[in-house]
Amino acid sequence: MSFRWAIPTHRVGHRSLPPFPLEIYLEILEHLAPPGQELSPEQTKTLTRVAGTCKFFCHIAIPRIYEHVSVVGSVYYRHDNAYSNRGASLCGRIVAREDLALWAAKCVRECNFHNWLSESEESWAVSIFAERYASSLRYMTNIHRLTFSECFITNEHWRAIMELGGLEELVFDRCHFTETIQLGGTRINQPPKLRVSSIEVYEGDFHSRVVAEVLDLGRLRSLKTDLSFAKFLDWPQDCALRQLHLDTWYVNPEHRSTRSTLRRFLQQTARFVVELKLSFLKPILLEFKDYFQDSLPDNFQNLRSLTLIVNSITVDRLRPREMSDLICRCVGFSPTMESLTVQAHVSDSMRLRFGPLNPWQPSPDYLRQNALPLISAAFPNINYVEIYGGAIRLQGASWVDVLVP
Repeated sequence: MSFRWAIPTHRVGHRSLPPFPLEIYLEILEHLAPPGQELSPEQTKTLTRVAGTCKFFCHIAIPRIYEHVSVVGSVYYRHDNAYSNRGASLCGRIVAREDLALWAAKCVRECNFHNWLSESEESWAVSIFAERYASSLRYMTNIHRLTFSECFITNEHWRAIMELGGLEELVFDRCHFTETIQLGGTRINQPPKLRVSSIEVYEGDFHSRVVAEVLDLGRLRSLKTDLSFAKFLDWPQDCALRQLHLDTWYVNPEHRSTRSTLRRFLQQTARFVVELKLSFLKPILLEFKDYFQDSLPDNFQNLRSLTLIVNSITVDRLRPREMSDLICRCVGFSPTMESLTVQAHVSDSMRLRFGPLNPWQPSPDYLRQNALPLISAAFPNINYVEIYGGAIRLQGASWVDVLVP
């Protein structure tokens, strides 16, 4: 599409005035809709009116309007609302090959698909989603982040995803997948690799292994997932992974096979990971000490940040000093560790009982006197400690209090 525009001219009588610099118009636009955040319905309406005044204002407003796009398939969602229907309308116009829509597609940086899940792959909703909205992804050539939440992922989606050369972040949350991947009409035993730097996979079905089969682990830098998906991954010797967030909620941690799976997975990634976050929230996990000790590998070579999220049973049994001692013994001496966080997950019943208060939160003085000596001995370069809501930070030569939001 040739989208021609010019900066508006200004006249006084027959005399032409110097045009306003483009930066002034952009400054006005940023005042109407500050960058770095998703537009509110009112901001969207305002920018839509701005875009309708002339081609020049359309040129500077459309990229902001369609920077973030959401397409919702739930029949209970308010599709009569112009703001909520914006993503679906754009996808329909892209498929219809409307010039302005094709140009707007190149402005999309983040696209989210929600609630396109059905028990039958042949249902009308899934069929429309695969044929229309998935195909529209091919035109979003500058997309950076793509999210599927409660969606059925078909081969049509995979074909579109594989064509997005600029895609960096991919999210599958509670999605169902086809059993095999067909990118050209026939089954492919070794499909081309999906090269993204960050991926999140949560609560996938059994066929989520197809994601593991196409994922290029050598290029991946950030992985956020649960153990039910992590078990499908086999890491290469040379890996770029730096950030790992792992949730054990959807497996039975009391089974010995689960412990061995977690240990094997962490052992494979221990050489690369700089930031590690582990969630242990399973209510039946009673012996956290044994489970934690059996799961960790012998050595994390480059670990700088460790975050643990534990349930209320663990917090009741392990006070901050005992938790600090356990972590230091299991992780071992680490000169690279800079940040240690242990968060207490407060259940809904506990919130009803205690309200906004955290019954386990230690004071900063308690951390300095009882936990810090153990932690600093094992991690000599530590500069931030947070346990159960209490936090201290190294500032200069002193450890100061930190308010945890």
